[in-house]
Amino acid sequence: MLHTDDIADKIVHQLGTAIEEHGAASLVVCGGSSPVDIFHQLAEGQHKGTLDWSCVTITLVDDRQVPADDPHSNQRLLRDHLLVGAVAAARFIPLTDGEDVSKISRPFDVMLLGMGPDGHFASLFPSMVGNAELMATAQPALLETGPEGSPKLPRISMNLAMILQSHLIILLVKGAEKQAVLKAAKTDQGLPVHALLAQTITPVHIANRPDRNRPSDDRTMQIDCAKPVTQN
Repeated sequence: MLHTDDIADKIVHQLGTAIEEHGAASLVVCGGSSPVDIFHQLAEGQHKGTLDWSCVTITLVDDRQVPADDPHSNQRLLRDHLLVGAVAAARFIPLTDGEDVSKISRPFDVMLLGMGPDGHFASLFPSMVGNAELMATAQPALLETGPEGSPKLPRISMNLAMILQSHLIILLVKGAEKQAVLKAAKTDQGLPVHALLAQTITPVHIANRPDRNRPSDDRTMQIDCAKPVTQN
């Protein structure tokens, strides 16, 4: 059983290996509440000073199309919780700077994803099931959506094919409700995250995490690896 700092360990190790081998590394993160404590571990926790963040480029997997200082902006979330302390030395590229994001070397070194109670990840929602946005074999791309999610706002997101261009993918699943959705998604093709779990390109490390607002939830978490199915 693993704790929040174990996810941070995996992230730091992957980024550090990339810097040693290539002189640079990339980290793509989600917004929302799920990754905030991990952000704090990276910026101010035991990993402080263990990584040369000036060699790291950070961007978002998705964002709401609102001003950068809007309370609903993932940019603002990162500036408040991740791009502080040691991590402030990293180069941050907003997802709205699509041309610069497309220039980040791929595969990305780390892709940190969250999942919503409707099974969406990034800004890939149930309305997109069956479309190119959720096809692993599509052309990797950024996409703009109409109003989606909660709050219902226009969004910008990497598609599944672009997300899969990563060395390490970690999917955060917080609380019993979302863990039940994840279990259903292994067979329910109507849930967007099914496409992530069923693809055969990149392994997905699933971090089942407690909801600390619910005392009944286990206070530990497990990281499992959903390996791509080998096709004959």
